[in-house]
Amino acid sequence: MQVENIPHALVSDIDARIAELVAKYSVYDPETLCSTEIGDEYVAEAQKLLTELEMAIKKLSMAQEPTMRASTPLAQCIYMSFTNNVFVPQRTCWTVGGELRETLFWPNQSNVPPQAVMLLIPGNPGLVDFYIDFCTTLHKEFPDMDIIGVSHLGHTRFSDNRGLVYRCKKTHSLEEQVANMVQVFDEIDREYAASTNRPKMLILGHSVGCYFAQKIVEYRESRVDRVFGLFPAIESIADTPRGRQLRLMFRPGFRHFVAGVVETLRWLLPVSAIYSLSQMSGSLNNENAQLVVDKMLFSSCVKSVLRMASDEMRVIGRLDEELYSRVGNKFVMYYGVGDQWVPESHYRRMRDINVDGKVMLCKEGISHAFVTNYSAQMAAIVVDMLKQELA
Repeated sequence: MQVENIPHALVSDIDARIAELVAKYSVYDPETLCSTEIGDEYVAEAQKLLTELEMAIKKLSMAQEPTMRASTPLAQCIYMSFTNNVFVPQRTCWTVGGELRETLFWPNQSNVPPQAVMLLIPGNPGLVDFYIDFCTTLHKEFPDMDIIGVSHLGHTRFSDNRGLVYRCKKTHSLEEQVANMVQVFDEIDREYAASTNRPKMLILGHSVGCYFAQKIVEYRESRVDRVFGLFPAIESIADTPRGRQLRLMFRPGFRHFVAGVVETLRWLLPVSAIYSLSQMSGSLNNENAQLVVDKMLFSSCVKSVLRMASDEMRVIGRLDEELYSRVGNKFVMYYGVGDQWVPESHYRRMRDINVDGKVMLCKEGISHAFVTNYSAQMAAIVVDMLKQELA
């Protein structure tokens, strides 16, 4: 069921009722909600609210022209996020290819279909919350663009749409991660494909997220309008300075040992002490350190992060020169100076091969892991890229 626009009055009413429902049951811990009659009451009330919303949307769809289509997946996000207030980014999760995907959504703020839709694919670790400040800045500059950010499978602990903690205990290979991300793109593309004015389909990848974007272009070439690659880790990761330093850490025995240490620390130390240890690493700001401890520093998540890193070393080898020679015009690539994961030799090789695209070298001193301290600076650069793209 699709509708062109959802009236603000309806959204406000649902928003208020969601807040009331959450406040009513927030006094109970998750275990009580899972195992008692109180939890059944909570689900029943939420389902009642969901049914009322479905009926309201159905009435709207019947009153509109049959050719109209949703300008954003806003209705779906409200359906799935009935335990959250409606604000940006909206936090939700959805099942794609049998896997539950943690998702952040910045819907367009206009009354017309979006000019563009951007899929954000994170690096490794693949926690989409790292990119909130970055994407919020982009969204403020382009309020008529939808931004959808998706965490990598198994990299994070999150709440499902019932508010219950979900932690995937399975680890996924890089190939499985890529295949499911292609399905994510297909679902997003399908949502917008029937729109009267089909928006531009953009992908923004960071680090190994650029490899995911590259594979989506390989499999769905005609449906991707542009890829923005930030510090693209798309070739010979094992042979980079950081790859050589950390190669041992990604081997099966060692990564299981690291995961075991993490689990032990969670049992032995108070959370405040773990926060302090994370901050002492020097590679995370205070906000990101808290995100790591709260959402990622769990045995299963650590195993997933390290397994994907191990696969990156094994799978990502020589640059796909044929792809970039053939459809390089679809790519805008941004490389760093002194990047230990993506050396400048990678920039020079891409510049020589991809003569039809845009290949740039950073002049601002931004680090590979820009989400730690350079989100605002990186966002300003991407804003300029998007102004050229959407002019």
